[in-house]
Amino acid sequence: MTYSNHLIHGNELTSESFSKTAGLFVNLKHHLSIKGVISGLIPGRVFLSNDGRTALLMNPQGFFLGGSPKNTLFFIEVNELLSKELLPSLATRGELDYVMFYPSNDDSWIEALELVTRTLLPLRSERMTLTFDMNNTPNTLNDYIVPVDASLLKRQDLIGLDDVISEIDGGWPSLEAFEDRGFGCVAIQSTDEGLTIISWCLTDWVVGSECEVGIQTEERYRGNGWARKTLLGALLLAKQKGITRVGWQCWSNNIGSQRTAMSVGFKPLADFPVLFGWNHPLNNFLVNGNYYMRGDIKYGSKDYARAAWSYAVALDKGWDWNGDATLYWNSACLFYLIGENDRAKQYYQKAIEKGWKNIHVPHYHEYVYREVDSEEIAGKLAEA
Repeated sequence: MTYSNHLIHGNELTSESFSKTAGLFVNLKHHLSIKGVISGLIPGRVFLSNDGRTALLMNPQGFFLGGSPKNTLFFIEVNELLSKELLPSLATRGELDYVMFYPSNDDSWIEALELVTRTLLPLRSERMTLTFDMNNTPNTLNDYIVPVDASLLKRQDLIGLDDVISEIDGGWPSLEAFEDRGFGCVAIQSTDEGLTIISWCLTDWVVGSECEVGIQTEERYRGNGWARKTLLGALLLAKQKGITRVGWQCWSNNIGSQRTAMSVGFKPLADFPVLFGWNHPLNNFLVNGNYYMRGDIKYGSKDYARAAWSYAVALDKGWDWNGDATLYWNSACLFYLIGENDRAKQYYQKAIEKGWKNIHVPHYHEYVYREVDSEEIAGKLAEA
């Protein structure tokens, strides 16, 4: 059963009716992607409460709640909609995570969010929007910076082009739609493998005379200014196409992204809290484990008990990201710290079976329990 076909306290709108909800998202005016969905330029879905006072909008950027926060029955139904249809659908398509935006300037949304996310266990963080003054636009492209157009997207000699096309497919209805309205630049270098795209800056969406851009640089080429060069190239194209405002969004703790944007003249416009989570429930439990093990400076200190429980829900079902021994090590340490020694031994033994060595061996992600007591805990568990 498709849950959205059986809503009781709201209904899914057809694209011709999206404009009914425009006034409900005035407190989220910094999000160009909302305007894009309502105008039909960005793919999305919109759900409206029966009283017409509250809406949920979904697009490639995430989920947006708008209108009245006093709509209990609709919010309970939205929770079911998310957990039974929308998030599983994203997970099936290979989408890892989601972000949920809401009118953060209204404290009455706190209770509404609890209803919407009551079974989802989302985490809290912050994002920020920056904006660019087109008067600061450069006049020429840097060397090795090439515009992304139909001819480039058809080239067979470029390593990394598939990643660029995948990025476009994630936000645009089609490659043809991007070729028609979108634009961007790539940095091409000759490497041992051949001509390679090492960095790119693409429009996430273009709505009227506004757009938002995003960047990506291959890890081994970072720190050499390529992101800045491709960004400058995209800004030049924006000016040539008559764009009057370019926006940029990133996580508030992504200092590198902010520095790149501000190095060419972007200015902060808004900073706001969001909720985020992983579309697959068991992935979400593992991410919760990482989150509460490390803690968050603004949204709460470390919570070892909650982290241990979160890890256990997924690991006890064999969900361990293809045998990631670090997850079992983290769980062993956390259960040891909260006094559940038998479970600590269980997860430590599993970590050893999965190939765990010690905290000094390089790991492919940063979420490893490395504290002053790590060696002591390892010794205790090894003895046991």
